[in-house]
Amino acid sequence: MGKLDKVRASMKPRPPYCCGTLPVTPDKCTLFYSTGIDDHAGKINLLSATSEELHSLSCYCRAQCPTANNSRFTPAQLNAIEIATSFDAERCCLTEAIRSELLEGGNSKRPLQLLVQDFKIYDTECHETFPPVLPATKDDSAGQPNLLDVCLHEYRLVKSYEESRMFSLSLDEFCDVFGISPAVVRRRESTNPCTNKATPKGFATVLVVFPTDNEGGALLLRQGHHEWTIDFAELFARTTQTSVAFLAFYDDVQFAVRKITSGHCVILTYRLHFPTDNDIPLATPERKGVYDVNSLTTGITELLLDPGVLPEGGYLAFGLHNQYMSTSRSVVDVSNHLKGRDALIACVLTSLSIAWSVRILYRNVGWTEFSFLADHIVDLSSHDEVRCLVETLGRPEIVCFVGARGEPDRKRAKSDENVVEGKDATDIMLVSATPSAWSFHSHYVAGGPEVMMGNLYGDVCIIAERQSLATLSGGRDQRMEAR
Repeated sequence: MGKLDKVRASMKPRPPYCCGTLPVTPDKCTLFYSTGIDDHAGKINLLSATSEELHSLSCYCRAQCPTANNSRFTPAQLNAIEIATSFDAERCCLTEAIRSELLEGGNSKRPLQLLVQDFKIYDTECHETFPPVLPATKDDSAGQPNLLDVCLHEYRLVKSYEESRMFSLSLDEFCDVFGISPAVVRRRESTNPCTNKATPKGFATVLVVFPTDNEGGALLLRQGHHEWTIDFAELFARTTQTSVAFLAFYDDVQFAVRKITSGHCVILTYRLHFPTDNDIPLATPERKGVYDVNSLTTGITELLLDPGVLPEGGYLAFGLHNQYMSTSRSVVDVSNHLKGRDALIACVLTSLSIAWSVRILYRNVGWTEFSFLADHIVDLSSHDEVRCLVETLGRPEIVCFVGARGEPDRKRAKSDENVVEGKDATDIMLVSATPSAWSFHSHYVAGGPEVMMGNLYGDVCIIAERQSLATLSGGRDQRMEAR
């Protein structure tokens, strides 16, 4: 075997499962279950439960649900709708542990969700057996799945994802790509007990095992003719903290619990799947009692109908009431994540067909004093000395503050005539009585007759466009002529 072959041989496929332990506290391991008596619930702590308490719960499960517990040789079981637990698998970062060990490629970055399936108690009377072992081929290694197992596993896994619309290979096409005989694959599929078995939503099963006092109960896994044994007692012995054990495996893997010689084995079963938008119900907030939408809509409408408000056109500035996180220096994308009163203002503007965007309203205080709009956070820290700020900024959009009747608002800022020479400043009116909750302040070295420190004050606002009265009347006349 050459050096390259040795490297390739060492990169064997991952086994189709992962396991480990997860530290917990006693208050996070309480199980509540339905007693069926006047909506009363039973309660048991799975970390401190005695053998007598578990035996009593096992007997209760069999008596309460005879359909699911139709034999004393099967584990006592309660379904998801009959239980509630303080153990929060996702809060304990169980999905992250599974993601790093079980998933590969693009799937390792997708969100995961765990759904409770059932709760089972195995005792000394339980017996679970596997179907006959599939014969191994001479090319198989002793403890690793061969190429056929791996390819079939990936094929079943990808085809089971309802959201994987781009995967359209048939089984014959799949076999042709990997150079596998379709007849061999169909024969293997026919002997796989998971092929025709209806499984709940998801692509993998996750078992959470609680540290009860028992002997035996090791768990067997099988994929094709390969078997693995997971001894939870050994996992618990290797940890110094109070923990639960977990085991996650794909749907094409069978599992069984070895005979328990004493005590009980308690297992909480989950289904693992990739959530879609349909799986996450969106809340519909009732805003009428919190914010008066009609009053805001009426107020903005009356403001825009007033001919004295920005007659030459311009902008209405609404200061934000919340702060937001931006992944870049641009604030434009924040418009997709507005909340509270900010979202309400944006919703009203959209309903009135008023163009708006989230921008930064900057005021410069230095040798020159003027205001301008920017889509991104201005950073002048890399400049040694700024002699002409307008040129350094790339000729930004200069704005001039005006009042409710169109008069200059000198309280806010003043425009330097030299700055706006050859370029008309756009009027802007502040609608919000308070400044923006999201603001910036930065310094720069301002060059001029002598060097001084310049200041940039920025407020992130919702900037709404107001067309001039001439433009509005012209559009109205054109519509009348068209009729």
